[in-house]
Amino acid sequence: MNILVIGGYGNFGKRLVHSLLSHYDHEVIVAGRSQPKLDAFTEACLQSTGKSVRGISLDVIDSGLGKIFSRLELDLVVNASGPFQLQTGDGNYRVARACAENGVHYVDLADDRKFVCGFSAALDNLARRNRVSLVTGASTVPGLTSAVLDHFSSRFAKLEAVDYGISPGNRTERGAATVASILSYTGHAFDSLIDGCQRPLYGWQDLRRVDLGKPVGKRWMGNCDIPDLELIPSQYPDLQTLRFQAGLEVTVLHFGLWVLSLFSRIGLVSNWARFAAPLTRMSDWFLSWGSDCGAMFVEMSGIAASGQDRRICWQLVAENGTGPNIPTIAAELMIGKIEAGECRYGAMPCLGLFTLDEFLQVAARWGIYQKQIDHV
Repeated sequence: MNILVIGGYGNFGKRLVHSLLSHYDHEVIVAGRSQPKLDAFTEACLQSTGKSVRGISLDVIDSGLGKIFSRLELDLVVNASGPFQLQTGDGNYRVARACAENGVHYVDLADDRKFVCGFSAALDNLARRNRVSLVTGASTVPGLTSAVLDHFSSRFAKLEAVDYGISPGNRTERGAATVASILSYTGHAFDSLIDGCQRPLYGWQDLRRVDLGKPVGKRWMGNCDIPDLELIPSQYPDLQTLRFQAGLEVTVLHFGLWVLSLFSRIGLVSNWARFAAPLTRMSDWFLSWGSDCGAMFVEMSGIAASGQDRRICWQLVAENGTGPNIPTIAAELMIGKIEAGECRYGAMPCLGLFTLDEFLQVAARWGIYQKQIDHV
């Protein structure tokens, strides 16, 4: 396929591009706003993979995206250019809409709640009419989390509670777009299913300490707003509680975000996202602290078929700085399914579109592995 990766030299995009070049026969074009960065990245790709990559300069808010896509004769566009909360509202899903109007398939790595949850309503009719697949949220959330829950749900007669989170290693590379996404809801209220009711939680508050075992250890966690909080309850009608948190390995950085959340909650700062660039640079002062090991955990609890209480604890562990590959795996899998004609036409969130086994098969390339404990 002829694939355009927007944001292809970014933190996640560059990893997806390298994987596509190394393991497939696709023609890959990389797009971004900075021509010098494009030139440097395409040269690096040639050196590391032996394959040439074309680079073109564009912005996701350009009004002429459709003409560009048509001229390039694309089969599929991957949007890895965050933060995605800036691509709703006036942006109105401009990249995905341009794809649908020009008969081009689309996959993105979005994890913004508003972006992902409003995607189908805005674009499904257009996508079906033009016989294309538009997939949003092909990332850790909701793509991977959906696969995990689908995999283990058969072990429950009733799945009643899901408590999960992510904590990257501090020495792992991070991008300003990811930081901006987190900052956009830091200190702001959002709804989550708690004890059978939708209740407001506040971004990066409700601190707790979670022990993830070796090699990750104990990490502080705080509330995060993700698409799953709106999408998952409809998939599991017995669900009473759904909570997602994230944590930074270095305590001073984690509690620094918690302090920022207090300023937002009392109204002194409306949105910290506009300070993403300087705050990212400040966090880099601590890059020598901590480790390059991160993890994701999912704790599921409910009633087994025997009538006994059941709890399953699942973890995904990424050592040696391989964590940023995780969000790209779902996108890679969806590219393969679209190419094989295994994805229906329409606009949809990445729910139930690939299996956990398929994910782990790709994750094994980087030594990313799972751990599981089943308590009855």
